[in-house]
Formats: sequence, C-alpha cells, structure tokens
Amino acid sequence: MAVTDFRESLKLNKLPVRGLVPETSSSAPATPVEGQLWTDSVNHVVKFWNLTAWKNPLDRADHTGTQTASTISDLAATVKGYRLDEFAAPNTAVSLNGQRATNGADPTAPTDLVTKQYADNLRAGIAGVKDPVRAVATANVDLSSLPASVGGVTLGSGDSFLATAQTTGTQNGIYTYSTSGGAATRRSDADAAGEILDGTMVAVAEGTDAGSQYIQTASPSGAPGSWTQTWTKFSTGGQTYTADGQGLELSSTTFSLELADASLSKSASGLTVGLVPVTKGGTGATTAAGARTALGATGKFAANVGAVTGGTPLNITHNLNTLDILEPSLREVSTGELVGGKFIVVDANTVSLTLAASYAANTFSVTVVG
Repeated sequence: MAVTDFRESLKLNKLPVRGLVPETSSSAPATPVEGQLWTDSVNHVVKFWNLTAWKNPLDRADHTGTQTASTISDLAATVKGYRLDEFAAPNTAVSLNGQRATNGADPTAPTDLVTKQYADNLRAGIAGVKDPVRAVATANVDLSSLPASVGGVTLGSGDSFLATAQTTGTQNGIYTYSTSGGAATRRSDADAAGEILDGTMVAVAEGTDAGSQYIQTASPSGAPGSWTQTWTKFSTGGQTYTADGQGLELSSTTFSLELADASLSKSASGLTVGLVPVTKGGTGATTAAGARTALGATGKFAANVGAVTGGTPLNITHNLNTLDILEPSLREVSTGELVGGKFIVVDANTVSLTLAASYAANTFSVTVVG
C-alpha cells in the first residue's frame, strides 16, 4: 500500500483522531523531533522524544508534583515497619512530648541514658541485682565435695547458693550446686570479670537467712576467683515473734502490753509469781462484770428512752444488779440539754421515769451509774 508523505502539518481543527498508532519498531527512529511518539516493540511501551531522550511517561522517576499519602496503599504499613535504629540519627534535640521512654537497658557507655532502676541502685549503693540464690553458706563449704545441705536447705542439681565465709577468701561467691559429694561451679552470671561488682546484690530465698539480701562490698580486680569477694547482709528477712502470755499480747502484727499486779504463792518448788492483768481490775475475775462486782463498782448503763406518757411511770431496765445507784441523768438527744425527771428505784435492775408531758421515743437518753 502506498504511503502518503505529508510534508506539512495537518490542521485537524480540534477533531478527534481515532485509531492513531504511533510508529512501532524494535529500535528508535533515527532523527526524531520534539514530541514525536514511538512504540517500543521490545518493551511494549509508548515513548516520546524530549529533545534529549526517549521517555516513558509512566516512569516514576520522571514524575513531578505531589502525591497524597492516601493514594499509596502500603505507605503506613511500610513506614511503621521501620525500626528507629534504621532511620538517620537526629542532629538536634528530640522531644518526647512529656512521655516516658520505657523498657530500657542499663547503660554501658559513658554517654548512654540512665534508667530509673539504675539510678535508684546507684543511690542505694547497689551496682546490680542478681537472680536470687536458694541458700547462703555463712561457714566454710567444701566446694569440691558438696554437703547434702547448705544454709539449712537440701539442695538439688542446678540450685544456686552464696558462699560468704570460705577459708580461702577467693572462693567466696555465687555457685551452682551439682550433687552431694560433687563439685560446685560458679554460676554463669557470676563467673566472669565485670559480673560481680562493688555493690552487687543478691537475695536469699530459703534456709536460715530466708528473705535476707547480701551485698558485695569489695573492689573487684578481675574475674571471680582471682580476688576476695566480701558479702555483707544488707537487709534481713521477716522474723517470727511470740507473745509470752504474761501480760504481753500479740494480735497479727501488733503487740500490746497489759500491765499487771504481782501476787506471790508458795509451793514445794518455791515462790511463784502470778500476774493479774490490769484490764481485769487486778481482781482475778474472768469477766468485766465480775471485776466490777469485786471492785464494788457495778458499772454504767446508758440508752435512749422509749415513748413517755405524761404522768405515767416508764420502767427502764439497767441490769446493774444493785439498789445503790447514783441519781440517773436525763439528756435531751437533739439539744444535749440535761432535763429533770422523777426517778424511782423499782428493784436492783430497774428504775422508773415519770415526766409531766408526753414525748416520743428517743427524745431523751438516760444514764444510770451503779
């Protein structure tokens, strides 16, 4: 088919062109002009000539302008997947906006940040806290032929213990127990230089020193075994206390002291001192009522008065078991004012009250002292 060679541009007057196919070949046209289109039949893409090179308009490297984050499907997941250490180091102060940095490690380099735990330990003189040992030996232990128990604890393979009083001081330290008659080895976190320091602390879980904490106070000079570790009890575990029952009482964690009168009695074995708690009036009575009777003070009764009908006696039972009472007092509950009333002793446990007017229950409170 003959090809028409147009020597001049065609003016299409803004008419759409349908079925236009750019020149297609495996190699680019030799002498292109700006804006010329060419289909690369090898890569199957349309390119245009920009006076310098053939460009693929879809190449991302040639894009200009702004693309919003919402149009990039994996942007958030990709960015959030980066670790902080993968970003470039900051070159100015970094603000945490008033938030805490958590789960940090203890510092090792001079410019490392310090954790609160590390600072608290320094303030307390603690250089580091080791995992607890099961027992502590406060006397020499044959580390080459272990006893069945250390510090009052029967140990098993893999248990750890603290040796504080070895005849050879360089043997002091934290050990792992093997078996009775076997040899001990220094625990893996306490056998190398820098692992036991001046201020290293360890707690004791069981045995005669259960609950105690020991601190190492000697200056280290190499790996454990090359210098003498000095372990001192830093704090003491809980103690058990027992009251003697002779005036000293223990309730939960509180002691109370009951002062007492002493009485002497003679027996075949000699003199015996008997203690009578003052809370029983020194009378030997087993109840407060019995003590009051023995002391001639039967006690006090106080209670609100029931409904009173004017001119009609109202019996009040006080149960003091005595006719010899002081004149009862009558107090108006709402005002606290002491008022007069007619009282009559009915019997050893009852008095009667008569008032001129009627009053509702709980208007007055009565006190009777025997």
